[in-house]
Amino acid sequence: MLTRAARPLASVLLALLLAGCVTTVPGSPAPRESGWTFVGEEPCDDAGAVGADEFSCVTLSVPVDHAEPTGEHWDVTFGLRRADGDSRGVLVTATGGPGSSGLSVADLYLGSRYPAAVAEQYDTVFFDQRGIGLSQEFRCDDTYYGSFAETVDTSSTAADRTAYAEAATTFGQECFTEAGVDPATAPRYATRQAVEDLEDFREWLGTPALVLYGESYGTQYVQTYAAAHPDRVERVVVDGVVDLTTDIQDFALGSARADSEILARTLLSCDTQPACADEAPGTSLAAYDELQARLAAEPVTLDDGTVVDEATLKSAAFGWISDPYSRTELQVAVNEAVLGDYSALVDLAEDGGGFGPTDDFSDALFYAVECQDYDFVPQGGDGAAALDGWLDRAAAEGVDQLRLGDYYYGDTPCHFWPGVADSPDVPRPAPVTDPPYPVLVVNADADPNTPVAGALGVFRDLTPGQGPEDALVLLQGGFHVVWGAGDPCVDGPVDAFVLEGTVPAERFTNCPGDIADPYP
Repeated sequence: MLTRAARPLASVLLALLLAGCVTTVPGSPAPRESGWTFVGEEPCDDAGAVGADEFSCVTLSVPVDHAEPTGEHWDVTFGLRRADGDSRGVLVTATGGPGSSGLSVADLYLGSRYPAAVAEQYDTVFFDQRGIGLSQEFRCDDTYYGSFAETVDTSSTAADRTAYAEAATTFGQECFTEAGVDPATAPRYATRQAVEDLEDFREWLGTPALVLYGESYGTQYVQTYAAAHPDRVERVVVDGVVDLTTDIQDFALGSARADSEILARTLLSCDTQPACADEAPGTSLAAYDELQARLAAEPVTLDDGTVVDEATLKSAAFGWISDPYSRTELQVAVNEAVLGDYSALVDLAEDGGGFGPTDDFSDALFYAVECQDYDFVPQGGDGAAALDGWLDRAAAEGVDQLRLGDYYYGDTPCHFWPGVADSPDVPRPAPVTDPPYPVLVVNADADPNTPVAGALGVFRDLTPGQGPEDALVLLQGGFHVVWGAGDPCVDGPVDAFVLEGTVPAERFTNCPGDIADPYP
């Protein structure tokens, strides 16, 4: 049900929407010179969105390349829910990924993660970024899940690397073919293009400035928007932070190290918790290492034909170390697998390891954005040579000796993605030191997906005592993305910042982690 209480035309607009008529909000600005046009507005459940029943879906036709506003256009859809009461502003949520549908979590976030006052006091916006869901979806599920199985690491021979380069090149080409998209448009999926779609929507909405909340990849999105349109930003929350000044090799290395460190912390914590230790067959970390070595040497075939190997174990570990509760499930599964029962481990690997496509995420879009946002190959350069440099760095840093070092290699298809060698080089942006809007930086110190170093880097660059105040809230242990996870030390200051614009009195808040014991 769309609720637009306390707005003079609310009942009229709602009746038109529910009757299937397309209308726009009175006073919407005319399309600007950049070329967007209004396509239509209807309840999101009528538009085909799943997870945004409380929202109205607004579709705009936006330039594929915002530098060429008269060129080809794509339709991009934003979910809008008007405040129940008098609106104090517009809160925009940019979700993780890249590749996720924001509309798919709109009702969930508004109903359970955010304080009730958000729906009461703010117009809220979730969106499908260009390339997912209702926004010109870009998918190649058959190609991604069916034909691309090559891997590469520092042990790969010259022949292995050549085979990988050929397979990755074919993967990229066939992905665009399956999606029915011209590979020449590959650079148009970059975040710097996508944020201009939000600026078009802001103009349509007619609001002077936005309150921005970004989580995980969404922190990359909102920082990029804020850098491009600082005068259109009221305040920013970044939660699970990507530091835009970090190059992709450093980020990949930091993530591989964080994954491995947090896995070790998870296993070691079992030995200190009686409920877990009593079920563990010996010292947990040593048991994990023994299990990994055993599965690497001799994979196990279950009665149903499922093969359990080292990759199964690593997929389960990588997918289930993001929060205290999933870490508990991982430890239980590892304990059982050490004793010969692999069923729980297989379930975790399949649920968390990305086996199979989902409607709310596009693996193709992940690469389409990632490969353009970072400079994997110098313009006019050679992908194979760039890959060699990537592997040389891995060898120098000892990546293959890390328990989850494999994930350093997750972006290597980008060296051969369509357009990367032809696109202009993308230098990392300069640090944001004194923005005209306040920034609240939020992270957990045990976040494997966006390691805490990113949050510390962004916060370190913000100059204290100049312009609006900024603050950092750090949660010990905790989750990947922490606002709304139930820790009052985090939720209190973030709620106040989002709702009131109140910056925490202390520039740095260190939260000890006041959540339910994951080992009851």
